[in-house]
Amino acid sequence: MKILLKGLLISTILVLFISCSAKKVYTSASYGSLKSYTEKPIYNGKKETSTYVSGSLSNLNHPQNNESDDKVTMGNFSIYRTTTDKRLNYYYGLGGSFGTYQFRSDLTNLDNSVNYFSENDKLNFYNINLKAGVNLTKTWKKFEYSIIGVEFVYVNEFGSYIDKLSDLPQMYDVAIVDEKSIFAFNLNTEITFRINKDNNIGYGMFLGDLLFLDKEKTRDENGLFYGFILKYNYKNFTISLIKEYSKRSIESTRFGITYKLLNKSKSIKVKENADKKRPTTINKNNNG
Repeated sequence: MKILLKGLLISTILVLFISCSAKKVYTSASYGSLKSYTEKPIYNGKKETSTYVSGSLSNLNHPQNNESDDKVTMGNFSIYRTTTDKRLNYYYGLGGSFGTYQFRSDLTNLDNSVNYFSENDKLNFYNINLKAGVNLTKTWKKFEYSIIGVEFVYVNEFGSYIDKLSDLPQMYDVAIVDEKSIFAFNLNTEITFRINKDNNIGYGMFLGDLLFLDKEKTRDENGLFYGFILKYNYKNFTISLIKEYSKRSIESTRFGITYKLLNKSKSIKVKENADKKRPTTINKNNNG
């Protein structure tokens, strides 16, 4: 009898534990691909400010507890400005994204009387995103090393997907993390190797987390994410590949193309011209 009672007690605890854990988790579609590549001018003995435009395509997998992974496809466009000095690089920019979230399994209530999602349903989403960061750098003849950097990211998501999440009722085995506003930061490092004047390659790593996360929605889980970056630059063009890993085994691959649109070297020429004019003015005053 005692053995039976112990068995029943253990079974009850296990049932309660399993029932409290989320079998499915639905997050903002943007979560899982928060890191975008930021190209920077390599320091060449003078301060340089450049403006870049960038486009990228991301593919994400959102696992759902032994069922087929949900799929997310997202396009992004951004413009940003970055300044490189002898020991520091800092940047800021804004962008926008659009994409689709495809459900690969049904979501129903307990008695299957209500179907919230059906397999292969697709919903659209959009976001506006901002980023800003600073890096401590060291430059050699063939290498530039971004020793440590910190980046802050803000994403505001909207569209039919996130609206649908907000309309879902609370379910004991489903976690709904419908964060329309995402604040995140990441620490990063990168090394760039100069092949020659026009070509360079780079490798970077990053580790970040979400800020101001509602732990009640996430059931006390954090929003940790990390990954690596590969890039190749030819003159004003850069191609990049980012692999990002997030909580709940969410993975994304982002391929991007960046173009250097403007360079602030013209302002230096203006200063040089101004310096050339000063002696002429002084000579006139002396002759007078």
